[in-house]
Amino acid sequence: MLAARGAGWKLGSDVLGRLMQYVLLWAAARALAPSDFGDFTFALSIGFMVAQVADFGLQLYVQRELSRLVVQDAASPPYFTSEAQAGRLLGGALAIKAVLSAVALAAFALLVVVEPVGNKGALLVVGASMVLSTALEFVAYCFRALGRLKYEAAANLVARGLNFALGLLVLWLGGAVLGLALTTLAAMTAALAFAYTILRRYVRPVWRPDWAAWRRSAGQPTAVGIGIVFSIVSFRVDNLLIPPLLGTGQLALYNVGYKLFEPALIIPGVVLAATFPLLSQAGAASSLRRDRFRALMGPTTLALFALGLAAAASMWLLAGPVIGLLYGGAYSGSVPVLQMLAPACVPMFLNYALTHGLIAVDRPSLYAIFTLASLFVNVGANLLLLPALGVTGAAAATVLTEVALFVLCAAGMVRFLAASRSRSEPEPEAAL
Repeated sequence: MLAARGAGWKLGSDVLGRLMQYVLLWAAARALAPSDFGDFTFALSIGFMVAQVADFGLQLYVQRELSRLVVQDAASPPYFTSEAQAGRLLGGALAIKAVLSAVALAAFALLVVVEPVGNKGALLVVGASMVLSTALEFVAYCFRALGRLKYEAAANLVARGLNFALGLLVLWLGGAVLGLALTTLAAMTAALAFAYTILRRYVRPVWRPDWAAWRRSAGQPTAVGIGIVFSIVSFRVDNLLIPPLLGTGQLALYNVGYKLFEPALIIPGVVLAATFPLLSQAGAASSLRRDRFRALMGPTTLALFALGLAAAASMWLLAGPVIGLLYGGAYSGSVPVLQMLAPACVPMFLNYALTHGLIAVDRPSLYAIFTLASLFVNVGANLLLLPALGVTGAAAATVLTEVALFVLCAAGMVRFLAASRSRSEPEPEAAL
């Protein structure tokens, strides 16, 4: 019940936040000069990719570890079985995140300096905002571990709502890219201060991290981070391959369809935000609790399968009317792209459950290996299908990639469950 209520909070927040983001970008496209808008969207896209360095698997790892310390249904302190351990975990993670954030910001600054874009000072502010947004996401993952998704939802609405209101005001007053960049930074700063203040009610970071413990466990978050990087590159690599093979005009057709496909990812993200702490608690326990893990994993996977089917069917049926309404006949070529992407919802939704499940049972190295393999599938399929099918081939490559990742993750999960079942069975008595 608590997980379902938390998922409802997060779903509403994510949908409303995404809507405000799209409206603000639409207003910016109409108010700014094309070159300025191109600079701004460049900063957002590159900032999203580079900012992953500031995460590098840390927030998902901290969520898993915190959730294993949580006192279930605690309405008052103590909220953790070991307050000191939770504080050391949080303090060490924040210290590491500060270093990673500095590296990410330096990498972003280097790209802005090298790339032939304008508004370089404003773009650096956007980059700082994107890196800061990963700190807000880090706090959100801590709320997930505690089962307080309503606070994550509130912080998300503070960030998106302030950015939306201030951004529209700046555009109405004639502000340029720098004005939008400063409003984004102000909104992220305010939301982070709000979220961190609430988090300190539950856990206070210990600013003397246990570096020996972090060195022993460094492989786990590193493997998660590597897997995330491979996954993101796999999602974005088609944008690098389409222009030299087909031209930028075809890239525009592809991205119109893809941007309508992306919001479907909110659904599995919401489900796993609510259930991952429970999977982590069960996955780290004794063989008796492994039965609990299987009992959680089964319904989660089944629910995501049903939701993926519904999303795929709706997307395929509505592709033509929605693209015609939003973009007109000039983008009719995006309809087959979206219809080809639609079936990917089914394996993609299942992969959310399976990849999180592997991390929950301390198998992040498998997650990294499987996402690397899927990246090779994606690049190979794109190189093969783009010349033959055009941008529809890139969509087909996405489907094949998700199917390949599903096969690998499902095999890994089945192997783990079979092994844990055999360990939980009593050994037979010796024959007389």
